[in-house]
Amino acid sequence: LAGLASDAVKKKKVIFHPKRWEKIYFDWLKQVRDWPISRQLWWGQKIPVDLVRSQTPKASADPRADQTSNGVEGVENIFDTWFSSALWPFATLGWPQKTKDFKNFYPTSVLSTARDIINLWVARMIFSGLEFTGQEPFRDVIIHATILTKDGKRMSKSLGTGVDPIDLINRYGADATRFGLIWQAMGGQDIHWAEEHVVAGKKFANKILNAARFVLLQTAGGRRQTAKRPKPATPEDQKVLKELEKVKKEAEKNIEKYEFGQALHKIYDFFWHEFCDSYLEASKNHLLDKQIKKSTEQVLIYTLFESLKLLHPFMPFITEEIWSHLPLKNKNKLLLTELWPH
Repeated sequence: LAGLASDAVKKKKVIFHPKRWEKIYFDWLKQVRDWPISRQLWWGQKIPVDLVRSQTPKASADPRADQTSNGVEGVENIFDTWFSSALWPFATLGWPQKTKDFKNFYPTSVLSTARDIINLWVARMIFSGLEFTGQEPFRDVIIHATILTKDGKRMSKSLGTGVDPIDLINRYGADATRFGLIWQAMGGQDIHWAEEHVVAGKKFANKILNAARFVLLQTAGGRRQTAKRPKPATPEDQKVLKELEKVKKEAEKNIEKYEFGQALHKIYDFFWHEFCDSYLEASKNHLLDKQIKKSTEQVLIYTLFESLKLLHPFMPFITEEIWSHLPLKNKNKLLLTELWPH
């Protein structure tokens, strides 16, 4: 099994992000140790084994023993937590039956997890998937950062050093909380939790809302716009459209590499500085000029349209709400179902 798991990564059928975490994976597989698959606990997945006695069973002293009148008694032990978890990618899809779900959704695409369970979970899922199904359970493994307290200690419920995301959502909103987490995730380095980034996320959500209000106010009462890329009529039009295309490409590259923090930073810089600080201010004068008013409106609505699609994976709630008010023809009912902006 260790050989199967090693080969899957060596042959790049399973890829670690960042790559350096492969070393921990290989080190564990090279030092194979016996691994008990059962635990003597009350809660868990019962081992599906029955013991058939040659004589009529006597009353068991163990209240957990599952006896029947025909002399069959279930094993009391349960599967080890990580043994059960290793079966998760395919067992949840109806395996060993050839179900529609198994056919459609196995193997999966991405596993996102922390570094401390690379050996407990990641490796075991890979060799279990290969052994039982003949296929790797997923293609990519993202080893994300661990969120620590501000002074660099592990968060602990018992010590009261943890952060309840529900409290943050109640105070700042779900989008702001998501923003604060992703903003700090700039690689595999552990994060020293800083609530000020969530506050920044709330301010950014407000900026998005105000920018959208401005654009909607300028296009109110007019015809429903198309979502096609407009022709620039001014140097400001040309600049913002050029920067928009640039951030699309860069953010897409980051996302494909699972560099979500880097992608968010670039989208944030474009929306706040290039679109709001620069283009929106310039458009206020352009909208007074009848010759370029229409093209300015088109650039405004198009840039907002594309920006909402870029922002949606990071801040889904406010972007979906704004999307429902855009005066666009042929748009999908939900932003969630729109194509990524190429």
